[in-house]
Amino acid sequence: MTLLETLGAILVGLIILAGAALGLNAAFSSSKLGETEQNLVTLRMQIQHMFSGAADYSGLDNSLALKAGVVPKSFIKGESLKNAFGGDITLAPMTAEAAFSIELTTIPQEECTKLAKFQTDAWLGVDVNGHAVDRLSSTVVSDIVSYCEENNTILFTAR
Repeated sequence: MTLLETLGAILVGLIILAGAALGLNAAFSSSKLGETEQNLVTLRMQIQHMFSGAADYSGLDNSLALKAGVVPKSFIKGESLKNAFGGDITLAPMTAEAAFSIELTTIPQEECTKLAKFQTDAWLGVDVNGHAVDRLSSTVVSDIVSYCEENNTILFTAR
C-alpha cells in the first residue's frame, strides 16, 4: 500500500468518524429535548395537583416543590433544580393571575424554538428571552426563531 492510499484510507475513516459523532450529538440533543418536554408536563401537573383547591400558588418555590416530592427526579441535581441542558429551573407563584411559572435557563438555540412551541395551547403563556409568544399569530414559528439566541431563557406560565 502506498503512502497516498494510506492517507486516503485515514481520511475516509475520519470522515466516517465525524459523521458518526454528529449523529450521536444529534441523538443526545433530541433525547435531552424529549426528556425536558416530558418532565415539564409532569412538573406542571404535579404542581397543579398539589395546589388543587387552593386559591392561588402562594408559597410555591423550588424548596417547597422539592420537599413535596413533585419534581421529576431527572430535574433534581443535589439541592437544585436543573434542566437537561444544565440550566436552572425556577418555580414561582404569579398571585395576581392565580398562576405559577416554570423558568428554564441555558436552553441552546437549536432546542429553543422546539421547546417554546411545545404544547403552547396547554400553557397560559410562554415567553422566550422576555418576548411573549403569541399563540394566535400565524407567524408564531418565525417569531420564536427571531427571539431565540445562543443561550435562552424560556418562561412557561400555567394555572
